Amino acid sequence: MHIPTYEGIRLKGLEYKRVLFAKYRKKKLINSNFSIISNNCWGGMVYESYNLPKQSPTVGLFFMADDYIRFLSDMKVYLQKDLEFINPKDSKWADRQELKGDPRFGSYPVARISNGDENIEIFFLHYHSEKEAQEKWARRIERINWNRLIVKFNDQNGCETEHLEKFLDFDYPNKLFFTCKHWDNIKNENVIYIRQPFFYKTITASHEPFAENKHININEYINNL
Repeated sequence: MHIPTYEGIRLKGLEYKRVLFAKYRKKKLINSNFSIISNNCWGGMVYESYNLPKQSPTVGLFFMADDYIRFLSDMKVYLQKDLEFINPKDSKWADRQELKGDPRFGSYPVARISNGDENIEIFFLHYHSEKEAQEKWARRIERINWNRLIVKFNDQNGCETEHLEKFLDFDYPNKLFFTCKHWDNIKNENVIYIRQPFFYKTITASHEPFAENKHININEYINNL
């Protein structure tokens, strides 16, 4: 018998909240044409919270922190390259606890992509097949609004200080970093600290703000792009 987790219960409740108030939130947007590049599923949750089409390929998937930084460092080149789907067990990250400790690992597509010098891997967590992942990835690349872009990162999946420092140094004007940890010697307005239960060592999906929030008002952030 599957016993719901605290995180699972929160996610289900927030899903209803996103859908129930989506039309109301959408009326608050000045311009609904924006793109979110995210290391996890956060972007998809934001689009759902406004009942908007998903204008980013990084929806319903995640990257390990090291690969995400590589992706952001050469994003337009990576997005021009083809996905190469691999057997999940052949992933270079297969021994990481974030993956091997998750019973879902192995059931969803995993792809490798190269910019010619380095390979990164993408974990299509919420996709049922390689065909679906490929089609939606390609279609959503075409929808990217490079002029109204939010680039988001968080402290999950092996994020270390060096990754955060590189992220903050990137020349993207609209950056957000969500974290539940204290980072020594890093004080930056783009770093949003979010308090959550102590038993989670990294930020969880259910605690990342997707609309108005005491930590950051996502609606205002989008309107100010």
